[in-house]
Amino acid sequence: MTGAGSPVRITDVDIASVRLTEADRGEILRYIGYSGQKIDEGLEERILHVIGKTNRAAAPKLSAMLYTCEEDGSWPESLAFLTGQDIRRHLAGCRQILLMGATLGAGVDRAIHIEEVRDALSALVMDSAASTLIEAVCDSFEAELRRRAAEEGEFLTTRFSPGYGDLPLSVQNRFGELIEARRIGLTITPEHIMIPRKSVTAIIGIADHPIHIRKRTCAACNMRGSCRFRRNGVTCGE
Repeated sequence: MTGAGSPVRITDVDIASVRLTEADRGEILRYIGYSGQKIDEGLEERILHVIGKTNRAAAPKLSAMLYTCEEDGSWPESLAFLTGQDIRRHLAGCRQILLMGATLGAGVDRAIHIEEVRDALSALVMDSAASTLIEAVCDSFEAELRRRAAEEGEFLTTRFSPGYGDLPLSVQNRFGELIEARRIGLTITPEHIMIPRKSVTAIIGIADHPIHIRKRTCAACNMRGSCRFRRNGVTCGE
């Protein structure tokens, strides 16, 4: 992945077709708060039904901008709003910085609201399914970036979002301006809240050498059975 001068918009990664499958059932249960309890047949059927409704309501969209650091490693001036030591450590040694925003669209928010009126349990399951789906969208995008990076001998950090560590949530508004969030129907309120609710913003660093971060192993991961990274022939750790 390359870029020079002005930031480069990433437009050639297809995430519009990303949808939940039965393999995502375990992650949906995790969001609900499942911790080993017996799942009755009624809940199983409800989860599968809600997966279908969530998939039909979703219209995943993503906007991503790739920035290239200066030759001395300093960040472009436009990224000076990314404050705090945690994001500095996260991106240390990276020569490119990617800002991304993804959303499932307003249809999912409406579908969840309808379920809240009809059935509280179905609303909870759909909210959990939507949270799983937006992460799947981000994972699919990141998996493709990792595949391309591996071909070019590059290395990626993990995703880092506003509000993590000492990177304040208040950076969301400037973040949204830089990725032109409105292009994908994503609005960020003066209180730094994203609308639609099922949206994610994140930062990924790209380096030309291995990045020394804490290793994450597939064997220890609770997503190893349904991991979209592994399906694409890559892993989320460096």
